[in-house]
Amino acid sequence: MAELVLEGEQVVLRLTMRERFLAAHRDVRVPLSAVTRVELVEAPIQRIRGLRPRYFKVVGGYWPGLFAYGSFFDGTVRRRLFAAVGGRTRRGVEVGLDGARYSRLVVSLDQPEVTKAALTAQRPPRPA
Repeated sequence: MAELVLEGEQVVLRLTMRERFLAAHRDVRVPLSAVTRVELVEAPIQRIRGLRPRYFKVVGGYWPGLFAYGSFFDGTVRRRLFAAVGGRTRRGVEVGLDGARYSRLVVSLDQPEVTKAALTAQRPPRPA
């Protein structure tokens, strides 16, 4: 299962070999300063709109209701989100990003509260 960890000043989404194959992508790295919010989400698979108009899959694997791994358009062609979501895991986190390659990271996790606490404790305050 994917995991979100801090490595210095970067948030790293570590993928297993199977997830890398499905996503057609390596681990995702974003600067900690790009994190704008971290939310706990129920049913993270529903945060991925998949093959609906304006939310097409770009690269990766997607099966409605079962799994979503890879890059998806996030409402427009210029915005993309990255998903690492297994449908059997009922909880996860959504990380909002600003100034990074992706606008959001949606990840299913066994213990999302621990990940949220780690990310929010280390995140520097955003200038007003």
